[in-house]
Amino acid sequence: MNVQKPRAGRVGIGLTTFGAMAATIVLTAPQASAWVGNLEVSGTGHKVGCQYTLTASVEIDRLSTVKFTDNGTDIPGSPVSPSLLSNKVSIKWTPTTAGSHTLSARQLLISDSITVQVAASSGNSGSSCGGGLGGLIPSLSG
Repeated sequence: MNVQKPRAGRVGIGLTTFGAMAATIVLTAPQASAWVGNLEVSGTGHKVGCQYTLTASVEIDRLSTVKFTDNGTDIPGSPVSPSLLSNKVSIKWTPTTAGSHTLSARQLLISDSITVQVAASSGNSGSSCGGGLGGLIPSLSG
């Protein structure tokens, strides 16, 4: 009986040490290469009413959904399920207000965010978004 108590104590100490080492490794690992990161937004000169694509890398967990937000509000279509075949996840975003927008992608407890300045659009949204021929041929722009 006395032989079993010291052995159990050593096993307990070993498990505690292992747990502490595992927690240290997880907590000191670089966050950018964790679950979700490298959030990007397509285009430049972002304007109200124009559509852009938000893309984030999903390096480790491709089973958990990614929640996209704009200034803390869910972007329509969020959350998005990552593809098992790709390490990228995307969603379409159309800003509705001018000013500073903090865009975030969150998966479980890990998130990444960027801040984008959005300008008020001028004229018709189709010609002011840079799409179509309106920007190439001045006579067609309205």
